[in-house]
Amino acid sequence: MVWSQLERLRPIFENIDATPIHSFADTINPFQLALDVVLLVFVLYVLNRKSYKPEKPLSKEEIEQLIAEWEPVPLHPKLTPEQELDSKTPVITGTTPTHVTIDGIEGEVLHLARTNFLGTIGHPKVEESARNAVYKYGTGTCGPRGFYGTIDVHLELEERIKNFMRSEDAIIYSYGFATVSSAIPSFSGRGDILVVDKGVSYALQTGIKLSRSDVFWFEHNDMADLERVLKEIKDTDRRTKRKLTRRFIVIEGLYPSYGDITPLNEIMKLKEQYCYRIIMDESFSIGTLGKTGRGVTEHFNVPVRSVEIITGDLASTVGSVGGFCLGSTAIIYHQRLNGPGYVYSASLPALLTRAATTGFDMLDEQPQLVDRLRNNTAALHKGLSAIDGMRVVSWAQSPVVLLTLDESTGTRLGDETLLQAIVDKALESKVLLTRAKFVAVQEKFLAPPAIRIFSSAVFTDEHIRTALKVIKAAADEVLPKRDASQKKQKSRRQSSVTETAKEAEEFLSSSKTTGERKRRSTRKD
Repeated sequence: MVWSQLERLRPIFENIDATPIHSFADTINPFQLALDVVLLVFVLYVLNRKSYKPEKPLSKEEIEQLIAEWEPVPLHPKLTPEQELDSKTPVITGTTPTHVTIDGIEGEVLHLARTNFLGTIGHPKVEESARNAVYKYGTGTCGPRGFYGTIDVHLELEERIKNFMRSEDAIIYSYGFATVSSAIPSFSGRGDILVVDKGVSYALQTGIKLSRSDVFWFEHNDMADLERVLKEIKDTDRRTKRKLTRRFIVIEGLYPSYGDITPLNEIMKLKEQYCYRIIMDESFSIGTLGKTGRGVTEHFNVPVRSVEIITGDLASTVGSVGGFCLGSTAIIYHQRLNGPGYVYSASLPALLTRAATTGFDMLDEQPQLVDRLRNNTAALHKGLSAIDGMRVVSWAQSPVVLLTLDESTGTRLGDETLLQAIVDKALESKVLLTRAKFVAVQEKFLAPPAIRIFSSAVFTDEHIRTALKVIKAAADEVLPKRDASQKKQKSRRQSSVTETAKEAEEFLSSSKTTGERKRRSTRKD
């Protein structure tokens, strides 16, 4: 009976069109099907597995033992031997333009470890202007510049810096480190290109990292290597048909880690040839280089407006706090809207702003400060070069003097330990020095170990003689004795360095003269 009923349904099933079923079967991807099956099995396994349960509950004694044996993971890694060298920091309790008092040391200590290039720290004019600002404006602003934190003294300082540097416009920041580290990512982002000197300091490296740009490094102050990098980028552009993006050469006017200056005249030629813009930090060159202290651009007779972005540090230039950026009106206005260090930081307190303005007034009214700084730098350079077992590696006119070991111990830690011993020994004789210090874990390229000495326009001849005597005595006591042949080699090497310095000075002078002639001929035309 059932069979007869199925026979009646046969015509119905025979008339059903099976084409859609076959088409669906043909479209199934076997790999996708296998993946779906594996995922299904994994989900079923997770849903059905039993949670972990110990075979038997722990006793109270076992719990107490586990707690006693548990050691938490430290919040910070153990200090490295290099970091332990910096664990003891002198605490300053008082200051004058040339000396400080330090907790635990009787009497005044000659300070060669700060950037008081022009003697603005402790100057009566600067202190008086800061006191007057405190009486009028109080100690702080409690707001960013764009949110009711702008005071008239901020605008006055920006105008003062702009006029002094003969720039189109200027902007000030509340913190020197944040100036260049904000300016770089404000103008360079993903897909843009930064060609960077390997000798730039940590503040610039931070800005470069924050920009997320494509970064190409060239050897420190090596113009041949810079041109090689620029050529390679150009060749890659042609080969890959890369679209045009914003491109910058990133340099420093005076490199504090090496004590030398950038060859700006040569970089300007490469900039024009390969169509790049320049970002240059002049934290250590404005106020110290050039006939009137206007920095590397004045030193090389390069118009300041031909460098697109110039940044500086008020702490190094005029002994205050904060930073500044120079550029066209459009560049400055862009930072007022997009510079993180400007938009999100409380504005510079009025007392520090007035102190910085007074410092620029002093620099403008007393250009002889730069001459005195240069003379003191030359005296320090000459005296330090004569110390047995050590050598000066910085440029002869650099107010940042770097003193290194004549012969390395073979390891960085060994060199740093010897240099720190010299620093400690000098402090015992009332002279404060410092090693060149770096954020070793985060900095991309480390400069060689050195003692970093800062010159100042307010040092007297007696101050310099005292410093040289103490440093020489400390080096003689710490460093191993050397024989006569090694001393002769140092003397010959020193003569070679002196000749090289003279040749460099002649080259720089000829470069400046050539640039001046070109500008004169251009003006005549």
